[in-house]
Amino acid sequence: MAARRTVFRRVLILETLAFLLVALIIWLDELLDLPHLLFHAPATPLRLAECGLESALTLLLGIGVVSVTAQAFRRIEYLESFYVICAWCRRIREGPEWLTFEQFVAREHGAQASHGICEACAATTLAPVP
Repeated sequence: MAARRTVFRRVLILETLAFLLVALIIWLDELLDLPHLLFHAPATPLRLAECGLESALTLLLGIGVVSVTAQAFRRIEYLESFYVICAWCRRIREGPEWLTFEQFVAREHGAQASHGICEACAATTLAPVP
């Protein structure tokens, strides 16, 4: 679970950095006139308002994408936190195999299982029959 969280965090960081890089390229293009420098296109005038609007829209889009991705990752973590239990025999699915409750507790928690009977079951099963 911790390894998966690290992967999720890395993806969110990479998405954020990618959108920041796009905003930086927008500013570099406006300030340095990259098409003029790289491809010898005609020089364009400096328009800071256009550059600001483009980078603001890019960053707003980035915020939306990163927040939707984070929400999807939270949902994945939530759904993967469930254990699948057989409705008939009560075995628990751990990957491709089905474990008894005792095996599952021993594997997940390193504990040994012991059996007993709760008060409610003892009252109904051990009650004298009239």
